[in-house]
Amino acid sequence: MAELNCIGIDGCRAGWVAATRDGVTVHEALGALLEQLDVLSQPSVVAIDMPIGLAATDQRACDAEARRRLGTARGNSVFWTATRGAVYVPGDDRDPRSAHTEASRANIANAAGGVSAQAFNLFPKIREVDALLATSPALQGAIFEVHPELAFAAWNAEAPHTLRPMPHPKKSGLGAYDRLRLVFDRYGRDAFEQTRQHHATTRVADDDIADAYAALYSAERIARGAHVTLPHHPAPRDETGLPMRICF
Repeated sequence: MAELNCIGIDGCRAGWVAATRDGVTVHEALGALLEQLDVLSQPSVVAIDMPIGLAATDQRACDAEARRRLGTARGNSVFWTATRGAVYVPGDDRDPRSAHTEASRANIANAAGGVSAQAFNLFPKIREVDALLATSPALQGAIFEVHPELAFAAWNAEAPHTLRPMPHPKKSGLGAYDRLRLVFDRYGRDAFEQTRQHHATTRVADDDIADAYAALYSAERIARGAHVTLPHHPAPRDETGLPMRICF
């Protein structure tokens, strides 16, 4: 069986940052990034830190389970994913504050509560992923939703099939050190250093790169069939047929 092309992707201010065993790639558009990384031309596993599958009502079970698994320390790093109706509330003709307010109203009407500022800021990238999967169905079998903190918790564990959430937030000095230590020990530091030379931290932050590598770690687990899916199979699907699941 041919070796799978494993890729980990995280969103960043520059667009998207991808980590592979060969290095780090940054691109403004997700579709172009996947094309550059030969996703359609060879068997691939793409793990992306972005919601896939949007509920019509209520909160997604995978978000609730991920928060529970990560506990009080890191559980709040999993943002509640807004419902499809809220994500697609027209906002192009509104200022961001008004658009956020309208999205929260729509989400509350869909029995899913208000939309946090962090979750609202993800809307453009959620729509980008959603549109790409709708227009390129061949990608649906290759792309998996992951969460970096679940990946790091599995990576940081001392025994298989257990989770050891990272003790410090990723934006803290100790948190950054702990995560990059795992990344450098497994993947080396050359690609990280090269990315720092070519991209400002205001466009691609250190934790964006670390999270892309965490997604790569999950992609490799998926490729080996050693991953965990939340919730357990079968994952529920949204109204477009996309699975609402988080893998790690």
